[in-house]
Amino acid sequence: MKPSPQVIPMADSSEQISPDDLIPTFLPDAFLRSEAAINMQRFKLPRYDDLPEIPLYREQVISYIEKAFEPLSYCVEGPWITPSMVNNYVKAGLVPPPVKKLYGKDQLALLVAICIFKQVLSMSAIEHLFKIQRITYHNDVAYNYTVTEVTNSLSAAFTSTFETSEDSAKLVTRESLLVRSAAIAFASRCYLMGYLRYTGLDKSYK
Repeated sequence: MKPSPQVIPMADSSEQISPDDLIPTFLPDAFLRSEAAINMQRFKLPRYDDLPEIPLYREQVISYIEKAFEPLSYCVEGPWITPSMVNNYVKAGLVPPPVKKLYGKDQLALLVAICIFKQVLSMSAIEHLFKIQRITYHNDVAYNYTVTEVTNSLSAAFTSTFETSEDSAKLVTRESLLVRSAAIAFASRCYLMGYLRYTGLDKSYK
Protein backbone atom coordinates (compact mmCIF):
# COMPACT_ATOMS: atom_id res chain seq x y z
CA MET A 1 0.00 0.00 0.00
CA LYS A 2 1.43 3.34 -1.09
CA PRO A 3 1.69 5.81 1.84
CA SER A 4 -0.10 9.16 1.56
CA PRO A 5 2.20 12.12 0.83
CA GLN A 6 3.14 14.13 3.88
CA VAL A 7 2.42 17.85 3.92
CA ILE A 8 4.69 19.82 6.21
CA PRO A 9 3.16 22.92 7.89
CA MET A 10 4.95 26.23 7.38
CA ALA A 11 5.56 26.64 11.14
CA ASP A 12 5.39 24.58 14.31
CA SER A 13 2.29 26.48 15.38
CA SER A 14 0.46 25.83 12.08
CA GLU A 15 -2.53 23.54 12.02
CA GLN A 16 -2.06 20.15 10.37
CA ILE A 17 -3.05 20.21 6.70
CA SER A 18 -3.62 17.46 4.17
CA PRO A 19 -2.91 17.23 0.43
CA ASP A 20 -6.61 17.90 -0.20
CA ASP A 21 -6.18 21.35 1.36
CA LEU A 22 -3.75 22.37 -1.35
CA ILE A 23 -4.83 24.00 -4.61
CA PRO A 24 -3.73 21.90 -7.59
CA THR A 25 -0.69 23.25 -9.37
CA PHE A 26 -1.44 24.74 -12.78
CA LEU A 27 1.48 25.91 -14.84
CA PRO A 28 1.03 29.32 -16.51
CA ASP A 29 1.25 27.72 -19.96
CA ALA A 30 -1.88 25.68 -19.22
CA PHE A 31 -3.73 28.84 -18.25
CA LEU A 32 -2.50 30.71 -21.33
CA ARG A 33 -3.94 27.97 -23.54
CA SER A 34 -7.38 28.30 -21.95
CA GLU A 35 -10.23 29.90 -23.87
CA ALA A 36 -10.58 32.69 -21.31
CA ALA A 37 -6.90 33.64 -21.51
CA ILE A 38 -6.94 33.61 -25.30
CA ASN A 39 -10.00 35.88 -25.32
CA MET A 40 -8.28 38.28 -22.95
CA GLN A 41 -5.12 38.34 -25.03
CA ARG A 42 -7.14 39.18 -28.14
CA PHE A 43 -9.27 41.78 -26.38
CA LYS A 44 -9.79 45.07 -28.20
CA LEU A 45 -11.88 48.07 -27.25
CA PRO A 46 -13.58 50.22 -29.90
CA ARG A 47 -11.56 53.22 -30.98
CA TYR A 48 -12.99 56.73 -30.75
CA ASP A 49 -14.33 56.78 -34.32
CA ASP A 50 -16.04 53.43 -33.68
CA LEU A 51 -18.02 54.67 -30.68
CA PRO A 52 -21.73 55.34 -31.36
CA GLU A 53 -22.35 58.66 -33.08
CA ILE A 54 -25.89 58.83 -31.73
CA PRO A 55 -26.15 59.85 -28.04
CA LEU A 56 -27.23 57.06 -25.71
CA TYR A 57 -29.47 56.87 -22.68
CA ARG A 58 -27.85 55.70 -19.45
CA GLU A 59 -29.12 52.12 -19.72
CA GLN A 60 -27.84 51.95 -23.30
CA VAL A 61 -24.45 53.21 -22.12
CA ILE A 62 -24.28 50.51 -19.46
CA SER A 63 -25.28 47.80 -21.92
CA TYR A 64 -22.70 49.01 -24.46
CA ILE A 65 -19.85 49.10 -21.94
CA GLU A 66 -20.69 45.74 -20.36
CA LYS A 67 -20.74 44.11 -23.79
CA ALA A 68 -17.45 45.77 -24.77
CA PHE A 69 -15.69 44.47 -21.64
CA GLU A 70 -17.32 41.03 -21.64
CA PRO A 71 -14.10 39.15 -22.64
CA LEU A 72 -12.49 40.52 -19.46
CA SER A 73 -15.40 39.60 -17.18
CA TYR A 74 -13.23 37.27 -15.07
CA CYS A 75 -10.82 40.11 -14.27
CA VAL A 76 -13.26 41.98 -12.06
CA GLU A 77 -15.56 41.26 -9.17
CA GLY A 78 -19.03 42.54 -9.96
CA PRO A 79 -20.25 44.62 -12.90
CA TRP A 80 -18.04 46.99 -14.85
CA ILE A 81 -20.56 49.80 -14.50
CA THR A 82 -23.97 50.43 -12.97
CA PRO A 83 -26.49 53.31 -13.03
CA SER A 84 -25.33 54.46 -9.60
CA MET A 85 -21.70 54.41 -10.74
CA VAL A 86 -22.54 56.63 -13.71
CA ASN A 87 -24.37 59.05 -11.42
CA ASN A 88 -21.43 59.13 -9.02
CA TYR A 89 -18.93 59.81 -11.81
CA VAL A 90 -21.07 62.71 -13.01
CA LYS A 91 -21.44 64.11 -9.47
CA ALA A 92 -17.68 63.82 -8.95
CA GLY A 93 -17.04 65.81 -12.12
CA LEU A 94 -15.27 62.94 -13.89
CA VAL A 95 -17.90 62.92 -16.63
CA PRO A 96 -19.96 65.89 -17.90
CA PRO A 97 -23.68 65.60 -17.07
CA PRO A 98 -25.99 64.19 -19.74
CA VAL A 99 -27.92 66.48 -22.05
CA LYS A 100 -31.61 65.63 -21.87
CA LYS A 101 -30.62 62.30 -20.27
CA LEU A 102 -28.37 61.46 -23.24
CA TYR A 103 -24.63 60.73 -23.18
CA GLY A 104 -22.48 61.62 -26.19
CA LYS A 105 -19.30 60.11 -27.59
CA ASP A 106 -16.91 62.06 -25.34
CA GLN A 107 -18.84 61.05 -22.23
CA LEU A 108 -18.88 57.42 -23.35
CA ALA A 109 -15.12 57.50 -23.96
CA LEU A 110 -14.55 58.86 -20.45
CA LEU A 111 -16.73 56.15 -18.92
CA VAL A 112 -14.80 53.44 -20.78
CA ALA A 113 -11.52 54.92 -19.55
CA ILE A 114 -12.82 55.06 -15.98
CA CYS A 115 -13.77 51.37 -16.15
CA ILE A 116 -10.13 50.62 -16.98
CA PHE A 117 -8.40 52.97 -14.58
CA LYS A 118 -10.61 52.24 -11.57
CA GLN A 119 -9.24 48.69 -11.48
CA VAL A 120 -5.85 50.08 -10.44
CA LEU A 121 -6.45 53.69 -9.31
CA SER A 122 -8.65 55.53 -6.83
CA MET A 123 -11.30 57.94 -8.07
CA SER A 124 -9.26 60.92 -6.90
CA ALA A 125 -6.23 59.59 -8.79
CA ILE A 126 -8.32 59.14 -11.94
CA GLU A 127 -9.61 62.70 -11.62
CA HIS A 128 -6.05 63.98 -11.35
CA LEU A 129 -4.94 61.87 -14.32
CA PHE A 130 -7.77 63.26 -16.46
CA LYS A 131 -6.79 66.83 -15.55
CA ILE A 132 -3.20 66.16 -16.57
CA GLN A 133 -4.29 64.59 -19.87
CA ARG A 134 -6.53 67.52 -20.80
CA ILE A 135 -3.55 69.86 -20.70
CA THR A 136 -1.90 68.07 -23.61
CA TYR A 137 -4.41 65.95 -25.52
CA HIS A 138 -7.86 66.21 -27.06
CA ASN A 139 -10.41 63.65 -25.91
CA ASP A 140 -10.15 61.49 -29.03
CA VAL A 141 -6.34 61.35 -28.93
CA ALA A 142 -6.26 60.56 -25.20
CA TYR A 143 -8.91 57.86 -25.56
CA ASN A 144 -7.28 56.19 -28.58
CA TYR A 145 -3.90 56.11 -26.85
CA THR A 146 -5.48 54.51 -23.78
CA VAL A 147 -7.22 51.89 -25.90
CA THR A 148 -4.04 51.09 -27.84
CA GLU A 149 -1.92 50.75 -24.71
CA VAL A 150 -4.50 48.52 -23.01
CA THR A 151 -4.72 46.31 -26.10
CA ASN A 152 -0.94 46.02 -26.42
CA SER A 153 -0.42 45.46 -22.69
CA LEU A 154 -3.01 42.68 -22.56
CA SER A 155 -1.49 41.02 -25.61
CA ALA A 156 1.93 41.11 -23.93
CA ALA A 157 0.68 40.02 -20.50
CA PHE A 158 -1.00 36.90 -21.82
CA THR A 159 2.09 35.41 -23.44
CA SER A 160 4.66 33.04 -21.98
CA THR A 161 7.47 35.59 -22.38
CA PHE A 162 5.75 38.35 -20.34
CA GLU A 163 7.60 40.99 -22.35
CA THR A 164 6.33 44.57 -22.11
CA SER A 165 5.01 45.98 -25.38
CA GLU A 166 6.60 49.03 -26.98
CA ASP A 167 5.09 52.43 -26.28
CA SER A 168 2.71 53.39 -29.09
CA ALA A 169 3.10 57.14 -28.45
CA LYS A 170 4.68 59.06 -31.33
CA LEU A 171 6.10 61.45 -28.76
CA VAL A 172 6.62 60.14 -25.24
CA THR A 173 5.39 62.66 -22.66
CA ARG A 174 4.68 62.71 -18.96
CA GLU A 175 1.00 62.18 -19.76
CA SER A 176 1.61 59.21 -22.05
CA LEU A 177 3.90 57.54 -19.50
CA LEU A 178 1.25 57.84 -16.80
CA VAL A 179 -1.45 56.31 -19.00
CA ARG A 180 0.92 53.59 -20.19
CA SER A 181 1.77 52.71 -16.59
CA ALA A 182 -1.93 52.42 -15.76
CA ALA A 183 -2.54 50.25 -18.84
CA ILE A 184 0.30 47.88 -17.89
CA ALA A 185 -0.99 47.69 -14.30
CA PHE A 186 -4.50 46.94 -15.61
CA ALA A 187 -3.21 44.16 -17.87
CA SER A 188 -1.16 42.69 -15.02
CA ARG A 189 -4.23 42.66 -12.78
CA CYS A 190 -6.25 40.94 -15.50
CA TYR A 191 -3.59 38.25 -15.81
CA LEU A 192 -3.36 37.75 -12.05
CA MET A 193 -7.13 37.56 -11.49
CA GLY A 194 -7.57 35.33 -14.52
CA TYR A 195 -4.89 32.92 -13.35
CA LEU A 196 -6.16 32.82 -9.76
CA ARG A 197 -9.68 32.04 -10.93
CA TYR A 198 -8.36 29.43 -13.32
CA THR A 199 -6.70 27.70 -10.36
CA GLY A 200 -9.85 27.73 -8.26
CA LEU A 201 -10.39 31.18 -6.75
CA ASP A 202 -13.82 31.18 -8.34
CA LYS A 203 -15.22 27.65 -8.61
CA SER A 204 -17.61 28.75 -11.36
CA TYR A 205 -14.67 29.71 -13.57
CA LYS A 206 -14.36 27.53 -16.67
